[in-house]
Amino acid sequence: MRAIASCLPLLFLCLVGCARKLPGPEECRAFALAQLGVRPGTPAVSLEVEPRLALRAEDLTRECLTTPYDYELMNCLGQGVSKRSCARAFEARHAP
Repeated sequence: MRAIASCLPLLFLCLVGCARKLPGPEECRAFALAQLGVRPGTPAVSLEVEPRLALRAEDLTRECLTTPYDYELMNCLGQGVSKRSCARAFEARHAP
């Protein structure tokens, strides 16, 4: 019983440490499509008709994953706030 109780703090730290703080590939893809005005549930075939749109969606998805964006930036941009304002707030949060 004592051994189990002594492991609880470690278990708690592991669970808290595993909480995702950054968007994953699916979230970044959905975000990119939304930024381009593509409605949720639109078939991928629809993007093949417009190669420039598909390429831009790929670029935005890659940028989201490699920058990496945080949820606050994604929410800011999703609310229609200017990109410049959102970018400044993002940079301020991540400044050394």
